[in-house]
Amino acid sequence: MTTVHIDNWKESIARMRNLAAASGRWAVRKPQFWFGASIILPTLIWYWMFSFRPILNALRLALVQYRILNPAASKFVGLDNFYQLFEHPLFFVSVRNTLVWALLAFIFILPLSLFIATCLANVRRGRNTYQALIFVPVVVSLVAVSLLFRMLMDPEVGMFNQILRALYLPESRWLAGSASALPTIVAVGSWKGLGFYVVILTAGILHIPEELYDAALVDGANEWQRFWRITLPLLGHTLLLVTVLLAIGTLQEFTFPFVMTRGGPGDATYVYNMLIYSEAFEDLRFGTATAAALLQFALILFISLLQIRLLRPTWSY
Repeated sequence: MTTVHIDNWKESIARMRNLAAASGRWAVRKPQFWFGASIILPTLIWYWMFSFRPILNALRLALVQYRILNPAASKFVGLDNFYQLFEHPLFFVSVRNTLVWALLAFIFILPLSLFIATCLANVRRGRNTYQALIFVPVVVSLVAVSLLFRMLMDPEVGMFNQILRALYLPESRWLAGSASALPTIVAVGSWKGLGFYVVILTAGILHIPEELYDAALVDGANEWQRFWRITLPLLGHTLLLVTVLLAIGTLQEFTFPFVMTRGGPGDATYVYNMLIYSEAFEDLRFGTATAAALLQFALILFISLLQIRLLRPTWSY
């Protein structure tokens, strides 16, 4: 009886193989197959050359003592690059500052962009003009914005302190104070990128059917109840996208602290990407820098997947 079952199973497998082969030969003869392949193949080549292959090379580079003048003679050191990274005196400082940066950016950007997007969604005339004005800082050069605010926030001759002085208000050390430097730079970065998230959230709010708001209005719901019971729940997918993009961007911050303070005063604004930059291009320890970049990649991937798992709505409309 067992032999009969085995023979029937083998016949089923062979039948399925023949059917798959026939289907494959039929699909290859169709012009739609070659059209799709011609579209997908360049994309796959692009991702292999500029995404998957560099990641694989990074995995190899993180395990060797890379010699820039003679790469072939790079010595295999295993996990020694990771051990050296953990022993770096600024490693935990940079991780802490990066996480604080991300947390402050969430506090600044998410509520403010949601508030502005809600206001814009209720504007009937001139909405596109307002969106364009809010989006202008996004397209301005990061370095130009950094240099501009560094001059404006100079404790001695900066315009901000001159305004406070003229109003007889207490002055601030802005970028020169250890306690104020990081929140100040985060505020500048939040102003710079706010328009990007406002545009996304506004589009998400406008996508919510108007009939739901009309029905709530008929039922006597006020503005806050309509926002809390309709807008916020139905904006779940858009909010998930914004939070993931915000986390990815803030955990890779580099330009603002590098240009405005060079990580100072002291180590108050020394973020993780500055550690990678220092290891790679100042100390020429490419193996340690690659190990640090892989840890950053793993952390961002973990946080993004965690956000998707916790915040992804289970419904759609």
